[in-house]
Amino acid sequence: MSRSAVGSIIACVLLAAACASSPRVEAPEPSVVGEWRAPTDGSVLSLSSGGLYSLSITDQPRPVMGSFTFDARAGTLSMTTRRESPACGDDSATYTVRVGDLRMDLEAVRDGCDLRRKILSLPLERIRKP
Repeated sequence: MSRSAVGSIIACVLLAAACASSPRVEAPEPSVVGEWRAPTDGSVLSLSSGGLYSLSITDQPRPVMGSFTFDARAGTLSMTTRRESPACGDDSATYTVRVGDLRMDLEAVRDGCDLRRKILSLPLERIRKP
């Protein structure tokens, strides 16, 4: 067997081992995934199955974006906002959540972003499931 063939085999084995050891990101609880609208101003909170969120705020050209986790047992939604977001940048928040088929109620446990807190303080209505 040639050296290049042996090198290729070793590279494939190492690549497969690296993929197998990569931590898997668990998909969020499906009950919160989807798009939710704030009936007061039409802002839309999108929670993706990949653990990313965006908050499209009326009168803002770019959405607030970041990642989230949802602990269904504790009923808590934790959000971390990207630094470059137009509002709430480099911030994190935690909310308690009650979610139904068509409505989600969030109550701030901790959120230093007044804009996000104001939007999420009233019930959100589901506009789309994934």
